Amino acid sequence: RRIERYYKSSGRPLFLRRKNLDPLSLNDLARVSQLAFTELQAKVIDTQQKVKLADIQIEQLNRTKKHAHLTDTEIMTLVDETHMYEGVGRMFILQSKEAIHNQLLEKQKIAEEKIKELEQRKSYLERSVKDAEDNIREMLMARRAQ
Repeated sequence: RRIERYYKSSGRPLFLRRKNLDPLSLNDLARVSQLAFTELQAKVIDTQQKVKLADIQIEQLNRTKKHAHLTDTEIMTLVDETHMYEGVGRMFILQSKEAIHNQLLEKQKIAEEKIKELEQRKSYLERSVKDAEDNIREMLMARRAQ
């Protein structure tokens, strides 16, 4: 008497059915609804953790972007003939002011692109959490109605 689940691409169960096609007993329905409720709770917790991780990554990228911007503004105040060195591992390489300026601008641009990607992912995850919470509420309302 095994219960099979059929999922569509969203991961939500479409329907439940039994192999032997007997009507589901109340005990089996309670067990199935408890399993679905537990799965939804786990999904909500997992998604909330992913949202927090995205927030942390966005903060880190904002700090990186700000650091690159501040460094660039300081470099632009120096005269063009100033010797500038780029730190690479344990050594420093002599670079022109223009090269370092371009690297800092590129660093800011990359950070901005990653921030946009993370914010889009975060909004998707927040919608996913909201959907899962709505599903949990619906399940609780259905249980109370029984």
